Amino acid sequence: MKDVQKIEDLEQLRLLSDPLKLSLLQVFGENEATVASAAEVLSEPQTKLYRHVDALLNAGLIEVTRERPKRGTVERWFRTVARRFEVADELLSTDDPAEEERAVRDVLRGAEVELLEALRNQDEAVPPTFARFRAKVTPKQLEELQERLFVWLDENPPETPEDEETIDVGAVVALYRLSDS
Repeated sequence: MKDVQKIEDLEQLRLLSDPLKLSLLQVFGENEATVASAAEVLSEPQTKLYRHVDALLNAGLIEVTRERPKRGTVERWFRTVARRFEVADELLSTDDPAEEERAVRDVLRGAEVELLEALRNQDEAVPPTFARFRAKVTPKQLEELQERLFVWLDENPPETPEDEETIDVGAVVALYRLSDS
């Protein structure tokens, strides 16, 4: 499994915006798993997951790690192709601005749904962190901030001891230049 997979296709980006597909990627990123075991972890019907798994497989975001005949069919185990997925810089500078906008909106809409749900169902022990800001920085400061962000991403998620309880968290991070107007 690679450390980082660059998302270079708008269809791959759209797939990553779907909360269920993102949950499947999380399951397959933690350990190789079958659709049946992923269904159990996600508390979803197995039949509901097959088309989502096929879409992730066809897009090259997951891979089959092994297969085994099972009662007239083939049981397959899957894992993600990388620990982390990053959008390639050139992906959002294509000849079709409308397609780019749709892809970005899809990703942000998926994060919006999760964030609003977290705000509605606040857990006092783990309150959501939500920040939006603007800042004036030099190109060198921006480069340093991006570098620190990637170092932090490379360290996360950190290795979790088997005996400790875990919680699922989501995050969206975007650094972008504002127009000069």
